[in-house]
Amino acid sequence: MGFVSRGRAPTSSMSYHESGSHVFVASEKDSSLRIVDCLNGCLPTDRSNEGHKNTINYLSIHDNKILREWSGHTGQVTGLSVSPVDDTFISCSSDGTVKLWDIGQPGNPLGDMKLPPIVEGTPIAAFDSTGLVFGISAKMLSDEGHYIQLYDARNTSLPFSEMKVLRKEIEQKLQNSGIPPERAFALSKNNWESLEFNKSGKQILCCSRGVLISVDGFEGTILHSFLAETGGSYTTSLPTSGCFTTDDRTILCGNEDGSVSCYDVNTGLLSRRLRGHVGRVGCIAVNPKYTQFASACTNTALWIW
Repeated sequence: MGFVSRGRAPTSSMSYHESGSHVFVASEKDSSLRIVDCLNGCLPTDRSNEGHKNTINYLSIHDNKILREWSGHTGQVTGLSVSPVDDTFISCSSDGTVKLWDIGQPGNPLGDMKLPPIVEGTPIAAFDSTGLVFGISAKMLSDEGHYIQLYDARNTSLPFSEMKVLRKEIEQKLQNSGIPPERAFALSKNNWESLEFNKSGKQILCCSRGVLISVDGFEGTILHSFLAETGGSYTTSLPTSGCFTTDDRTILCGNEDGSVSCYDVNTGLLSRRLRGHVGRVGCIAVNPKYTQFASACTNTALWIW
């Protein structure tokens, strides 16, 4: 562990700047945004500003002012993913829609992706590392599993690929990993909370509550399951955080006991566990430029990888 920045409330989300120089740490509980200097280990700068309901805010970190707002969702905005190559971003909402926007163009979205009738609930979405593709997922009706759609970011009229990850297949994969049937069943029913592509785009990491699932990015077949430490309970009421390292060799998983599990991508086996947090690790992010990652409970820790 290289540096620890102390916070006041549990971290809700975390993201690195594209240069790798700073990590942005947000807390929903106190509506704060903390900017941590990743290269010099300086104390963070705090920002706090609340916008209007169901809108997306473009906040200037220099003077803490909202420069622009985007509106169009009728429900709470639950997730954002920014393209790594241009000024577009996608937003997810509890209204069941995903929208594509351009930071430089206020007003209507560039694309409006509605979910098919075989799914329900709030969707999740993420860009891949090229910015040319983004994925959308939502839970299928009757707890059948999860549905994944892949879109070309330049043509969002229809997905170019659709995949089903069935709940029974997740349950079987967990049982094959040695998890008792009752716990495997409980974990397989949980909603997915986030998606992440690995750098090559060949795998997608699906983060649920208590478990991470890696699936083939082209066929949707389940590759491995990665169990989080939940303190002995079958599952957890809060999302489990996870991500790929930039070399695509390791998956990092945050645990309830304050540790971070490091899993081998190819074998699915635990390679080591890092300890240092005083509470549940709710967020993990990997530096895009340096061999470093950040993890957060209330406090934010920077690790040299």
